[in-house]
Amino acid sequence: LSRVFGGRRGDAGERGAAAANRDCCGNLPLAIRIASGKLTGRPAWSLRVLRERIEDESRRLAELRIGDLSVRASVELSLRLLPADAVRALSLLGLLGAYTLPGWVVGPLLDRPDAEEVLDTLVDASLVRLTATDAIGEPRYRLHDLIRTCAVEIAAPLPTEDKQDAIIRVLSVWLELTGRGTDRLPAAGLLAAAPGSAPRRSLPDAVVDRLMADPVGWFDAERDNLLGAVKLAVDWGLDELAWELAAGAATYYDHRCLYQDWQHGHRLALDAAEAAGNVRGASVLLRGLGQLHIYQDEFDRATRALESSLGLCQDGGDKRGEALSVAMLGTVSRVQGRDDEALERVEHALAIAAGEGERHIEAQLSCTMAVMKLMQGKLDEAELWFDGALSQASALGDGHRVAVVLRRFSRLHDRRGDPDEALRCLGQALATFEALADERCAAYTLLEVGRVYAGQHDRDRASPALERAAGLFHRHGDRQDEAACWQLIGDLDAAAGVHHLAHQHRGRALRLWQMIGDINQTKAPARPSSP
Repeated sequence: LSRVFGGRRGDAGERGAAAANRDCCGNLPLAIRIASGKLTGRPAWSLRVLRERIEDESRRLAELRIGDLSVRASVELSLRLLPADAVRALSLLGLLGAYTLPGWVVGPLLDRPDAEEVLDTLVDASLVRLTATDAIGEPRYRLHDLIRTCAVEIAAPLPTEDKQDAIIRVLSVWLELTGRGTDRLPAAGLLAAAPGSAPRRSLPDAVVDRLMADPVGWFDAERDNLLGAVKLAVDWGLDELAWELAAGAATYYDHRCLYQDWQHGHRLALDAAEAAGNVRGASVLLRGLGQLHIYQDEFDRATRALESSLGLCQDGGDKRGEALSVAMLGTVSRVQGRDDEALERVEHALAIAAGEGERHIEAQLSCTMAVMKLMQGKLDEAELWFDGALSQASALGDGHRVAVVLRRFSRLHDRRGDPDEALRCLGQALATFEALADERCAAYTLLEVGRVYAGQHDRDRASPALERAAGLFHRHGDRQDEAACWQLIGDLDAAAGVHHLAHQHRGRALRLWQMIGDINQTKAPARPSSP
């Protein structure tokens, strides 16, 4: 293309159009050769004219033809040499969108338990590219954009029902794998919704075991496809699959603090659920968004989402959802200083959870009750609730919840004048969170470590822990707790007589509180890491 452009086609004003043309050709040599031929035969054309003719995907294949050369004809020639199942696989792969895909998708597309030889046929014919091997050792495949356009054209005459059935089979596997991965993540029971009515389809056990050997790694590798699956479900009018896929990824998003992905997927699915009158799906997605808003200090938005979710849960008789929505509203009340309202909501949620036998939620809320009693200065009652929460979490084998309880239990020990026991609890909790790569809970723990050392006037140990916590809070968009860290560091600086640093760090805290409309606060309370 560079040789063909020459003269004014290569000047700075046309470089953007040149890049766009190259992208439209998908870096496919035949397409570039055809585009070059068109430019050579039409010296009066600017690169902009070529771009305008080929940037419309619906016209691109027709435009990429000159004489006997045609991208479409080349692909069609390749397909005539392939067996029917390979042609069908290619046409259906085109429906999945412009994503880099794992090889297993071909099996459910064709409704076969194993389709590796079909995929190999497409790779050997240069119709599917083997692009890389992901972090968990799985090959990744992708269609050239132009070949994908051809594939969509080939699929057009197929019955809509057949295409939708193929899409459902693939999404059903995504949903099953998402559930399997979520079950292996920390705190899996807190954000994960009870299954709806969407179909689930399992891959062979050996394949599932291989994929789920590293569940976080699997989620990381499939991050783009998690959102792609939700969009695909929405585009095909599959609202039940859409909300379950979106909600199923929430625990992973929570673990990795991927708030943008979380919001995007939930909003897509929520629009589809509400349009379809899917009350259950809407209630789950609203609750997920409510939790996300809490993390982002957007408490008014959180309240609106959670109150809507609560109403839908009550209308639909979803007791588990009701307990979680009430508990999250209790979190908002507590953070905003309405302690009596918070306690009432937590007690209500706990009663529902206990009555429904929701033991994970009961353990979570028992810990929350302990925190509430501690805030009221009722230390003996707080200890009873902490002991109960610790026993419940241990009995469930929930190491993450044990660590959460220990982190909060440390406050009680510190209040009773036993900083060594507080630090022991925090050290055990921090080790668990770091082993699980849970950065947010690690940040909360480091904040508590800083507070304990600050109480001992140990600036040399407090400040590094607080600075590390502030960095994690900043990365995850938690401005309130980041502000609490800088305020405490500033207080330590002032006590040590380092007034220029005290002014700097306190000013940083104030600016953060101004951003969230909390300018009257001098020391913000730490927000809990879960409802």
